[in-house]
Amino acid sequence: MDLSAQSGLLAAIVSAAVAISVLLRGRRVIVNRLFLVFSANLFVHFLAGFLHVFSEASFWFRVDLIASALLPVSSLLFFGYFLWQDPVEARPYLRAVYAVSGTSVAFLLTPWSYNQITTGAVIAYVFFILYLCAYLVYIRFNELKSHRERTRLRYLLVVMLAAVTFVLFGMLPSPFDFLRTWGDLVSVFFLYFLGQSLLKDRLLDIQELLGRGLVLMSVALILAIVFGVLVFIAGGSPAVSLFQTFVASFVILILFEPLRDKVEGSTNLLFFRERYELRRTLDELRREIANIIDLKAMTNAIMDTLYDRMRISQVSIYFQEDGDAGYHLANHRGPKPPARIDVATHRSFFEQLKKTPTAILAETFDRFLADHGTLSDAKPTKEVKNAKQVLKTLNHLGAGICIPLVGQNEILGLWNILDESGAVGYSTEEISKMMAVAEQAGINIENSKMFEKIRERDRLVVLGEMAAGLAHEIRNPLGAIKGAAQYLDPSAVGKDASEFLEIIIEETDRLNQVVNQFLDYSRPFQAMREPTDINQVVNHTTRLLSPGFEAKKIELKLQLHTDLPEIQANAQQLTQVLLNLFNNSVEAMEEGGTLTIQTNLSSQGLGSWAKSSSQTSAVEIQVSDTGRGIPPETLDKLFVPFFTTKERGTGLGLAISQRIVEHHGGEIRIQSKEGQGSTFTIMLPGQSDSTIPSDSDIEDDELLSEQEKKRSGDLPFPTEHSREKS
Repeated sequence: MDLSAQSGLLAAIVSAAVAISVLLRGRRVIVNRLFLVFSANLFVHFLAGFLHVFSEASFWFRVDLIASALLPVSSLLFFGYFLWQDPVEARPYLRAVYAVSGTSVAFLLTPWSYNQITTGAVIAYVFFILYLCAYLVYIRFNELKSHRERTRLRYLLVVMLAAVTFVLFGMLPSPFDFLRTWGDLVSVFFLYFLGQSLLKDRLLDIQELLGRGLVLMSVALILAIVFGVLVFIAGGSPAVSLFQTFVASFVILILFEPLRDKVEGSTNLLFFRERYELRRTLDELRREIANIIDLKAMTNAIMDTLYDRMRISQVSIYFQEDGDAGYHLANHRGPKPPARIDVATHRSFFEQLKKTPTAILAETFDRFLADHGTLSDAKPTKEVKNAKQVLKTLNHLGAGICIPLVGQNEILGLWNILDESGAVGYSTEEISKMMAVAEQAGINIENSKMFEKIRERDRLVVLGEMAAGLAHEIRNPLGAIKGAAQYLDPSAVGKDASEFLEIIIEETDRLNQVVNQFLDYSRPFQAMREPTDINQVVNHTTRLLSPGFEAKKIELKLQLHTDLPEIQANAQQLTQVLLNLFNNSVEAMEEGGTLTIQTNLSSQGLGSWAKSSSQTSAVEIQVSDTGRGIPPETLDKLFVPFFTTKERGTGLGLAISQRIVEHHGGEIRIQSKEGQGSTFTIMLPGQSDSTIPSDSDIEDDELLSEQEKKRSGDLPFPTEHSREKS
């Protein structure tokens, strides 16, 4: 058998292998189906050509001509959809090709078609259409803007032209007939290139493709040589040639990966159905939550998928609290885990997460403790103590595995899973798929936070526009209404009407207060700050409200630290913050209770302020009540403007309080349990006068910030200067 016949056989077998590979691993889209048709057409062409040379039968030559006559249709259809989703450029040529190919096939089936003229016409027609396909690739190349895509199409065009040209010249008489073998080999490489491009979301880099092809060819050659050596050592003559062994090895390597995936999937489905379903479900879950931005909907999707469909015993998700002090329960299925986990209390667990932000498995630490003989009398090492603390935290969370939801530089949440029915632990692949879901969830959390910031900025824009004209549009009519009501003599209108007058005046005052809150929240802070005694501010505020405590059965407890340093603050604004918190606490204790106010010197630090300051001490004010508490789903929204749970509230009280505290360089935090009360903690920097920025510096910074925001279009509300000009 000559080399040209062997190369034809190689091309036929590889064409079938590439087509099967795409069929096993590719998506069921039209371009993949057309590639299968194109590959099948080439397979018949190459195989018929080989059988014609091998058997010298005219039947196979006729089959080869028919396959060649159909090749323009399959190639033009494939390249039309491969290059464009809608093959507009190829459609005019397709109409002509359908007619010519149909006529050619019909004529080739007649007894008069076996002659050199017919053969020459079919060959000319085929190569004309193949060069036309190359021209379509060139048109698409010129349309593309991406340099990367243009580079890949350039290589594709070069390989395609080389394959077609080599085969064309190989059909000429000697001395060019040797090019036919090279043309078959280049055609195989070109077909492999197309097949790989369909299996990926993008075309492969040419370096990667060349490397992959060379590896396959090298391994196939090594296998063929090993086969030949073994046969020679055995003292026999191999029944098949080295070339045929090379072809077989090459085909096996092409089909190995898709066949392995199919066989593994079928085996797992047959014998390990539960594990197979878990992996498939995790893949579906990752794709599902990628389209969800609402965190509650995302956690529901995760909970329902694992608990309802996979029968997991217990699953829960915790989200990070503001201030990084702990994590609160966002959602769960199964037995309810603790509503909150404190970072300081479970320090070893969170240190372990920060060291290796990957899944923490209870079985890993169980095995570690067993290997280190924890039941012996020896004093436990630091590693053993940490392992025990990590296990204790996992048991506290009700988790056999804890997967962190990681953001860019922090742990945004915890995903805990407990499967009490599982006879074995999770495999490496399953844990990898869980971490892929957790990674997508972390992206969703960050996107949700960004979305909330954008929504809050939009609310501030609207608020600023409203506040600019609010005083003139509402206050003047309010003043007239109140003045008219006060002018009327209650004794002259009767008892019933006098009550209505009181309601008018009361509601007018309330509406005026709402207007003031709008203006307070929208205008920049420029109040003077001076050395302030926090204890004096607290005492002054409690005296304002103490007359109403006894009537509402509120017991007031003051626990004021005696050696607090003075801080740079505006006493009037801090009084406004405390009044707001005291009133909220009183309203939460409808049937009475205890209001505890504490001041202390804290060294916990102040988040963003502490990052820019060498001194981390802070003055702390705690306002605690024994009221009804705050639901967990409400905690994250308390400081959002206009969010309120009160029938007559505006939703601006806590938002204003937060802005005042942050303007002083501090933070306001909250801890609450339903039915047990709430604790608001205000932390203000306890710095010396030399480290507190002056009011002039603050005003300069605010003015600079406003100018920068004006340039970027992100100023959330008009400044005093802009309102005066407007």
